[in-house]
Amino acid sequence: MTDKETGKICGVCGDKAIAKNFGAVSCESCKAFFRRNAHKLTVYKCYFDEKCKLDSVTRKFCRRCRLRKCFEIGMKQEWILNDEEKQVRRKKIEEKRSKKRKNSVQSSSSETKS
Repeated sequence: MTDKETGKICGVCGDKAIAKNFGAVSCESCKAFFRRNAHKLTVYKCYFDEKCKLDSVTRKFCRRCRLRKCFEIGMKQEWILNDEEKQVRRKKIEEKRSKKRKNSVQSSSSETKS
């Protein structure tokens, strides 16, 4: 399936995207960039009057324009999990997986008995 068929194109740089990240459709590269930079107090400078063209090649040239675009397309910095929140989320996911495995083992063993 092509990107056009799935309709998932990064709202920041136009690269192929798989899902929504932090509230907006973005590629893995822009997701990681946003996670690393959204909470930083550093004010990045744009050397091109804040009119940078962002694509999959040029996205790394201007952090200011890239971060601004992340916010413009709806990425939310409050959705970035801290380490403690990540652990809680991973634990919940693992509990669900083990519960699913347990249920599938029970259902398959009851089907073989019939």
